Order: sequence, then structure tokens, then C-alpha cells
Amino acid sequence: MPSCTEVPEGIVTNLSPETYLSLFPDSIISPQKTRIKITWWGDDPDGLLSGFRFSFDSLNWTTTTKNDSNFQLIIVGNDSTFRFWVAAIDDKGNIDPTPATNLYPVVNSPPRVTFNAGTEIPDTSFPVASFSWTGTDPDGDNSIKFYYWALNDTSNWHTISSTTNLLTLRQTDGIDTNANNIFYLKAEDIAGSFSRIVRMPDTNKTWFVRGKRGNILLINDYFRSVPTDVNQAVSFYQGALDTQSLNLYSKLDIKVNSGGNIPKIKNPMFIETLKLFQGVIWFGYRGTGPNDNTNFDLAQQTLPYYIASGGKVLFSTGFPDNISSQGNIVNFAPIDSLTNFQIVNVLSTTQTIVVDQSYPVLEVSTTIDRVRGIKYRQGTPLIYKLPYSVPYDTSQITVCIKDFASNPKVIFLSVPLNRMNGNNGATYFIRKVLGVDFGIN
Repeated sequence: MPSCTEVPEGIVTNLSPETYLSLFPDSIISPQKTRIKITWWGDDPDGLLSGFRFSFDSLNWTTTTKNDSNFQLIIVGNDSTFRFWVAAIDDKGNIDPTPATNLYPVVNSPPRVTFNAGTEIPDTSFPVASFSWTGTDPDGDNSIKFYYWALNDTSNWHTISSTTNLLTLRQTDGIDTNANNIFYLKAEDIAGSFSRIVRMPDTNKTWFVRGKRGNILLINDYFRSVPTDVNQAVSFYQGALDTQSLNLYSKLDIKVNSGGNIPKIKNPMFIETLKLFQGVIWFGYRGTGPNDNTNFDLAQQTLPYYIASGGKVLFSTGFPDNISSQGNIVNFAPIDSLTNFQIVNVLSTTQTIVVDQSYPVLEVSTTIDRVRGIKYRQGTPLIYKLPYSVPYDTSQITVCIKDFASNPKVIFLSVPLNRMNGNNGATYFIRKVLGVDFGIN
């Protein structure tokens, strides 16, 4: 027997490590989704492991120190089978010469596409429509390769990128005007499987598209409890437009059906609808009731974009009794805030003070209640003020301004113009604004 001080003779062989899969070769593996997790481990009888390498073709290998990984398996049909190899590496760099291996049957799951909640198309629109959706795939959402859309005819599909989830269509894309329309959508995954076709509107419904008429859009944002008051406002604006050479215009009522004509996707659908027209006349009346409110939120979200694109806006509205905050009432006109006080009643036959003499005198034809003055930004061109008395002063009762002295894009009134048509002054005012200031013909 050799002593403890004797040096061993001969060559010490480094033993190869062994590798194991969580599923053994004779295991029955049910078909998996294309995204699977594979787990492995190894053992080195004479040392430690430094890592593993794995492959799906036994030619190209990837090295890792982990004991598992998630794999997205790309298949070209509804199903396929993949072989996986993994080999342990010991701390001497020795690699298991007999890698652990197994077959993994994979079945593809079709993708799914749904329209995003709260983005339903209105019952009626002009020839602009936006659609928003979400695509999912049980095998991983990045498995979606394309989306396809069609209008009114599912035999003619158009392809768009899988990164697209918002689409705006126009008449040039196939929207039929003065007719009912349907939008169809489906998804395709990398294996060539298609989702179920979805449609907007759903089930057997359609949405009606009105053709654009003229260069002016008349937006009715006027609602009061007395129907005759609403009718008077509508009649005034329609009559004012019908008496001019600008007698071709389109109408949009955003109060009817609790605002049902307002697109849910305001940007871009409502903004792009405005852009169909050279000019917009937006009129409202804001009183004390919840349904009297002018839709300032909608105006603030959309008009700045429209104006920046070259659009022109004539905006006429009243304001409520109580204003909880000032300075953010509008963002499309040069208004800092409104007066805290109000003129309770401006009686019939009251005439405006004309600051800019190029505009006609306006005379109150129907008593106006709760008028507030505009506190405008420095340098803002003024058009009208109302007669004043203590405690009012000339800086507090300005009721009409514009953004620029020449070629204005916005003219804003804090009074309902339809109630100021004594001697047809408001009709002449509209003619001056549209024809001269805005240059719409």
C-alpha cells in the first residue's frame, strides 16, 4: 500500500457531465402551444457545472447558465414537431457527448382581434371613420403577422402591419357616401392561421355616411328645455347661410341622441371630419341646466388641431352661472378668463359697441340672460362690447374678439349670435366673417 507521501502515477481522466430534461425521452408529451417552457439540469461526477448549451437542429448551439427557458417556436402550418437538444458543460469545459433530447409536438392557436371598448362608430358620420382594436394570440401576441381590413365587401381585403391598431379611412379608401357602410377586420399569425372576422358596427347593423356638402360645417351644440328656442337658433343660422352665395353647407347636430353623433375616437376621427371643411360655425347656449352646456371639452380637444391645419372657426356661446375655474375655459381663442360677474339680462333693442368699425352693429333681438365678459390676452383685436354701467367697465364686458387683426382664424363671441339679429345685423356679421375674414366662397 503506498504511503500518504507518495505521488500518484498515471493520467487522471476528467469525466464528462450528464444532462437531463424535465421530460424523459419515453414521456408522452401532449401538443403544446408555440410558446413553451423547457427545463433541464445536469450532473458532473468529478467536478462542477459551468453551464449548458442547447439547440433545435444539433448544428447551431446557444450557451446559457440557466436551467430553463421560454421558446417561441415558429411553425408554418397548424402544427409541427420540434426536437430539442441540451448538453451540460463542466468547469473544465468538457461537454456532455450525449446531449439529452426530446420531441415537442406543437399545435398552433389562431389569433383573436376585438374592437376596443368605447370606440364604436356613430350611427351617422361624414366620410371619415376611425377604428381602434387589439389583437391577441395564445402563442404570443408577437405571433400576429398582419391585419386585414375590408369595407362593405369581404372579397376585397387590404393588408396592414401587425403594429397598427388604429386606422382612419376616407372616401378615397372606399367609404360609400349617402349609403350604409360596414367595416370588417381580421388577423393572421405567422403560421398562416386567421382570426374570426369582426365587424363594426356589430351583428347586422350598419352606419350611414353622409356626403360632404359645401365648404362650411354648421355644428349645432345648442340645447335648452324649450324646443322653440332651439328651433329659433337653428333657423337663424340656416337662414343666414341660405341667404348668401355660400348657400352650400353641411350640418352636424352634436346634441341629438345625447351626443350620439360625436365620434368616440375624437383624435383623429372628429378632427379629420372638421378638416373636410374650410370653415366651422359652432354655436351653443350655456345656461344653468346640465343639458344646456356647450361642449367645451370637445372643442378644446379638437379645434386647435383643426385651426393649425388652416381651418377657420366662428364660435358663439353663452357661459354658465357658476364657473369653478378660470383660465382653461377655451384653448383655441386668445381668452385668459371670463368675468366673475354677469349681466343678468341684456334686453331687446340693446346695441353693441362696435370697436372694429368694419363690422356691422349687432342689436339684441331676443333678451339674453347671464352674459359674461371676455378677459382677453394683451394685443387681442376686439370687435364688440356691450353697453356698460356701474359696476361694469369697458375692460370687463368685451363679448367678441378675434385672434388676428387681418386674416383671422378664430372669431369668438361670449353671447349667442342667434339672439342678436335685430335689423339682420347678425346675418350681415356672418356674411362679413365668412366671406371677408375667412375668405370662404
